[in-house]
Amino acid sequence: MRTRLISLSIGVALFAAACGGAATTAAGDSETAGEPVPATPFVLFDGSTATLADYQGQPLVANFWASWCPSCVAEMSAAFKPAQELLGDQVAFLGLNLQDERDRALELVDETGVLFDLGEDESGDLYVELGGIGMPFTVFIDAEGNIIREHNGPLSEQQLIEIIEETILP
Repeated sequence: MRTRLISLSIGVALFAAACGGAATTAAGDSETAGEPVPATPFVLFDGSTATLADYQGQPLVANFWASWCPSCVAEMSAAFKPAQELLGDQVAFLGLNLQDERDRALELVDETGVLFDLGEDESGDLYVELGGIGMPFTVFIDAEGNIIREHNGPLSEQQLIEIIEETILP
């Protein structure tokens, strides 16, 4: 039953992404905003296991992406790479690949040249727990480990930097 629910949630997310919808929610506008990050583990591409709480002490931008998602591919190099280059000394960036073939995901990482931490949410559990309904899906987390804002859909470099500066930087 849980697998069916996750598959249904991801199916809805794909439909929303195909329709081009984007939505941002702030504290008070979603079930997870203002809450501590979930303890759901994920595997980093280096083989180690981590949780979002491992990043506590520094603001975090967690982005769910996949090689099969054209908006994700564009966003990775057009928004996340430059934002990380600009703000990477103040904010941690984490890319979580969602239900993708690992080889294709690694090829995309090489093509885009992103240098931030990368992992995979193979089951989609963390994506669902955080309220993902579209792809790409980005979560903005403060240094205390609380979810501050979520964004379903692609972000431009300017939008990404503005949200980071307005929500999670001191």
